Amino acid sequence: MTAAVGGTCGDIDSFAALDTDKVVAATMKAFTGVPAAHPGTIPFSPVVDGDLVPRHPIDVYRDGESLPIPLLIGTNRDEAALFKFMKSPLMPIAEPAIMQMFTAIATEYPEVSIPTAERVAAAYPGTKAKSMGLDVARDMAFRMPTVWAAEGHAGVAPVHLYRFDWSTRLLRVMGIRASHATEVPYLFGYFPSGKAGFQFWLGGRRIGERIAADMQARWGSFIRDGDPNSGLDSTASTWPTFTTDRRATLVIDAHDSVVDDLDGSLREAWGDEVLGFR
Repeated sequence: MTAAVGGTCGDIDSFAALDTDKVVAATMKAFTGVPAAHPGTIPFSPVVDGDLVPRHPIDVYRDGESLPIPLLIGTNRDEAALFKFMKSPLMPIAEPAIMQMFTAIATEYPEVSIPTAERVAAAYPGTKAKSMGLDVARDMAFRMPTVWAAEGHAGVAPVHLYRFDWSTRLLRVMGIRASHATEVPYLFGYFPSGKAGFQFWLGGRRIGERIAADMQARWGSFIRDGDPNSGLDSTASTWPTFTTDRRATLVIDAHDSVVDDLDGSLREAWGDEVLGFR
């Protein structure tokens, strides 16, 4: 941040004296500049400093030392698509950026076994090389940390894992699909009209309302009872707990389904060692 306004590292006094506009401008410069220069590096995030954050949260989960409370956790099928659509530097999608990220991880953490490109590619059969970066970024940033956390926490408390797959016709046409945060309107039952509800311009509102009702019932039941099934009617799919023996995942779509070991190929490709954005 100090470098972004022409200062030197550690020059706190001059930085504190800056006016708000300069601080905002410097923040945005760092926010976009750092991940562009160092793919996979998030400029503003909690730091594992051994004090306030003594250990990486994923390590705590993986070691079975998380708090023994029920966990509902999941991701969207196309998490990274919105970042590509927005041309955001936060997600390394192009192959050179991804390779630069893996090289930096290997340099910073030499003790970590980085999966080979061939092993990772095997998890995405039929995916064109040009599109694989989108899947790799999605799984490294979102899906695999979620799966790793679920596996560790399942040993201390009930876990329910989901993947949100539903997208309207317009979002599919735009290439956004079930991207990051597209589940939020359904979870909160927010279906505005006019421009605010643009994603429903080509239909999908009726299915969306049904999905919203089910999600709200599941999440509400989980909050009240620790069980997302207690508030559903008999026509809804029962959502089993995630265990390392079954690894059940609720796939939320036009018709919900439960899939055992949905992420089996990803686990095999990425391995058991935690990787992630820094």
